[in-house]
Amino acid sequence: MAFSQWWNFTASLVGYDRDDGAVYEFADSAETIVYIGSTNELKRRLTEHLGESTTSCIKKNTAKYRYEYTTNYAKLEQQLYDEYVRTYKKPPACNTMRPPG
Repeated sequence: MAFSQWWNFTASLVGYDRDDGAVYEFADSAETIVYIGSTNELKRRLTEHLGESTTSCIKKNTAKYRYEYTTNYAKLEQQLYDEYVRTYKKPPACNTMRPPG
């Protein structure tokens, strides 16, 4: 997998992203993954996350993000999620449900 580097999760940086399919991860300031997701329109989805309520888990815990553009985004999300759960014995803090797959 070829994830991008970690970027600060800000509207100005999200504005540079493409609206293509991607798998993405959110992390706290220590780069501990708090959420794994995927979408067919990365820029749109990240913008939605930026607009979440200040009480949402993602809004409270996300400082950084990284992504990989791919047409297999749903499959890769499932693989990353499953690998995370195998490694840490629990889902990322802000994933409230298992990805469909």
